[in-house]
Amino acid sequence: MSARVVVIGSGAAGLGAALAAAVGGARVTVLEGSDRWGGATAVSGGQVWAPGNHHMADLGVADDPGDALTYLLDHTRGREKSLARAFVRAAPLMVRFVEEHTPLRFTAMNLPDSFAEARGARSRGRNLEVAPVALGDLGEPEDLFWPPPFFRPVLTNEEITRFRLLTGGPPPYDLIGERMAAGQVALGQGLVAGLLLGCRAAGVELLRGQRVTGLLPGKVRAGERAFAADHVVVASGGFEHDPGLRERLLSGPYAHPVTPPVGRGDALRLAGQVGAALAHPAESWSWPVTQRATSTWPGGTPRPDLIIAERMLPHVVWVNAAGDRFVNESSHNAALAFAEIDPGTGRPRNMPAWAVADSRYRARYPLAGSPPGQPLPDHVIEATTLPELAERTGIDPVRLTATLDRFNANAERGADPDFGRGEATYDRQWGDVTAPHPNLGAVAEPPFYALAVLPGTVGTKGGLRVDEHARVLDWSDTPIAGLYAAGNAAAATIGPGIISPGATIGSALTWGWIAGTSITALGG
Repeated sequence: MSARVVVIGSGAAGLGAALAAAVGGARVTVLEGSDRWGGATAVSGGQVWAPGNHHMADLGVADDPGDALTYLLDHTRGREKSLARAFVRAAPLMVRFVEEHTPLRFTAMNLPDSFAEARGARSRGRNLEVAPVALGDLGEPEDLFWPPPFFRPVLTNEEITRFRLLTGGPPPYDLIGERMAAGQVALGQGLVAGLLLGCRAAGVELLRGQRVTGLLPGKVRAGERAFAADHVVVASGGFEHDPGLRERLLSGPYAHPVTPPVGRGDALRLAGQVGAALAHPAESWSWPVTQRATSTWPGGTPRPDLIIAERMLPHVVWVNAAGDRFVNESSHNAALAFAEIDPGTGRPRNMPAWAVADSRYRARYPLAGSPPGQPLPDHVIEATTLPELAERTGIDPVRLTATLDRFNANAERGADPDFGRGEATYDRQWGDVTAPHPNLGAVAEPPFYALAVLPGTVGTKGGLRVDEHARVLDWSDTPIAGLYAAGNAAAATIGPGIISPGATIGSALTWGWIAGTSITALGG
């Protein structure tokens, strides 16, 4: 008799595990706690970081497992080398498997690792994205997924870049219309849709509205229902939407999650029931965000917006309340600076923080999601002079003026000797290639604008400790029989920073695949 497998969660990790286990011959049920599929994966850009994938050859890029392992280990701390090796070994196998067993087709992206100049890194190819996927009879996106941040995702990341949509370019309405008429989705929704279709074809039972509350011998409890299970894969996400857990566990003030309100710490609570060990609970996938008063998820939970344009483009700079710059704004890990503590006060040194821009920025680029020429949201502060802006924001006016004088003089020369903004391949990737410098431009022409920059997260990294087979370990390093974990429910293999775009989903999908294949390969 085939093994009975219950997967908790329907993001990339959960669906990847379900697909792998089902193809391996198991009887699989996916339990999604909300009434929408995909969790954070479905509202993401859908990039999948998979070093060594076979599509890199399409870009003329070669990769090597040794290089990928070197790069990963050089930019992580406190991780077990066996887990890094398992990820590097499995990622390219996962990509081929997903393409073989779903309608998904990946394309290698011209997207660099976060530290593309470092040893073992690559400047393109390790990230993949899916081609647009037809939903078919799955239903309408509004009924299937959490709403996307800006618009129905029918364009790929490559198209968003090519049409300069993040830097104020006009949308390709004809192409958008064609995709919508064909019932297609892309980005994270496309990835989840393709995995759902693959799971359904493999015979996976897919159930929504089944939040798991208990792990019992041979069964999983969700509400009043019990599901028989020889093996369980915990892929229920992190704990970023539980204020108490955030306050007690995270080392930084990352109180503004951009994910749908489903990461409520279920994995940690389930772990406590079975004696599972935890690792890296203080870390998160940190990101700078801003918050509009009117932006909420269905149900009313605040929904912050990722800050992208206001950190990558010319004529904008970040300062803290002291009026000082404190980070390379364009760095992939800029939000880690919010965790810095002032030893003289014991308080976060760089909060509050502000993105300060001038009229040249406003004339060319979106600000707080508002394109040039459109009204600005209420949380953007406008002033005709820097002293006025300083007064309205609480920034030290003298230091602000001095900071901008220095920044502007250097920016006019196309340099940032203080923080190196624009020197890295990653920085320039997201800048304005049509500007004199893609990332740097003086902030000197009134009126001036200030946007509050908040410490956000796209998920937590602390979770159940696993071995190289994705088996959950107890506090004696012994695998707990029949229990596996993947995605943000498991302790992250990568950290404390981010080493590439797509690392979150690439890790989730790969470890989900490892969990699903391990169940059948290890005698399940």
